[in-house]
Amino acid sequence: MITSIDNGYAAVLFDLGKQNNKLQNYFEWANDLLILFEQNQSFCQLLANTSIDKDERKKMINDIFNQTLDETFIYFLWTLIDFNRARDLIGVIKLFLKLTQQYYGISYVQVTSAYPLSKDELTALESALKQGMNLTKVTINNEIDSTLIGGVKLKTHAISIDDTIRSKLNKMRESSFKQAQKGE
Repeated sequence: MITSIDNGYAAVLFDLGKQNNKLQNYFEWANDLLILFEQNQSFCQLLANTSIDKDERKKMINDIFNQTLDETFIYFLWTLIDFNRARDLIGVIKLFLKLTQQYYGISYVQVTSAYPLSKDELTALESALKQGMNLTKVTINNEIDSTLIGGVKLKTHAISIDDTIRSKLNKMRESSFKQAQKGE
């Protein structure tokens, strides 16, 4: 659950990035951390474990990230530990990424399709997304899912659209089931 406190922490990181002229760096690091933390939930749980001394958890952060992140970003992560907000780390990072994307007018879109989209299809999709979402830049990652019959799924940090044939068939099946129940 995202709280106003999480928004506050994300806003602080955003402001620090702007003040230090490192917002782009922070954005890239936050993207990498999000992937790392989502793939390693046990590491997030370890950082949030209050039965482990705060200094030990902060030392873990430092040992792992001191070659990658700058001092301010590491201190930010330490602050989450100090105030027992490490359990909200993924949510705070997502909020920070959303703030930064809005600031730069960027959206990263995961497009899942049954087959690789052509360059023309990707260009048309990018243009439609820019116009429809009022963005200046769209970065598309086309993922292939051969189990899809046709259509596409679009997913950003803000929205998710499933316009696949499988999804439409499932909706038709649910609708038919509801109608059959009403008729009984």
